[in-house]
Amino acid sequence: MKKLIVIGAASVVVLAILGGGGFFGYMLYSELGTYKKVGSLQEMQKFSQENFDLKKENKELSRAMAKIQKGFAEYRRQEMTQAERLTERRKATAVASFMPLSGPYVLAAVSTQEQLELCEDTQRLIKLEAELFDTSDPASMMQQEKVCGSNLERKLIPLFKYQMLRVRASMSGSLGHLRTDADKKFENARTLLEKWGVPISRELDAYTRFK
Repeated sequence: MKKLIVIGAASVVVLAILGGGGFFGYMLYSELGTYKKVGSLQEMQKFSQENFDLKKENKELSRAMAKIQKGFAEYRRQEMTQAERLTERRKATAVASFMPLSGPYVLAAVSTQEQLELCEDTQRLIKLEAELFDTSDPASMMQQEKVCGSNLERKLIPLFKYQMLRVRASMSGSLGHLRTDADKKFENARTLLEKWGVPISRELDAYTRFK
């Protein structure tokens, strides 16, 4: 009886081992089948390399985008500050340009300065493009040269000179006392232009002396 019990127990153990081994073999076979569906080892290595390259490229793109955002934010800040200042200057000098005698003087000085500032704006824009994208557009460069090459002062000074010669001629004889008032008007115009940082060329200023 004891022998039968021992034999039965041994059989159970053997069956359990065989069953466990079969289950383990089945699970191993299933996993191998899953790996086969994914691909071969070479294919998996290729996929891993491609994934690594994509992550690296994504990091580079993120850095480039951050650089662009930072550069544009700084450019926008400068332009908005400049626009705000120029708006206030425009209001002050526009009114002064309607003053008798000194009005054309203010207009010539401000117009010349505005043309110079337009040139500087185009230069900053092209420089920003080169810094952010490492590119430059030949057409834009030609446009910038056209803007910067426009010497507006050469056209305005002869017109102002002609007007001042006529004014001087009219302030002779009994009207000579008007020269003091004219000098005062131009002195106020100079003060205004200096306040707003508008340079006055020596040639333009030379035609404003009446004494």
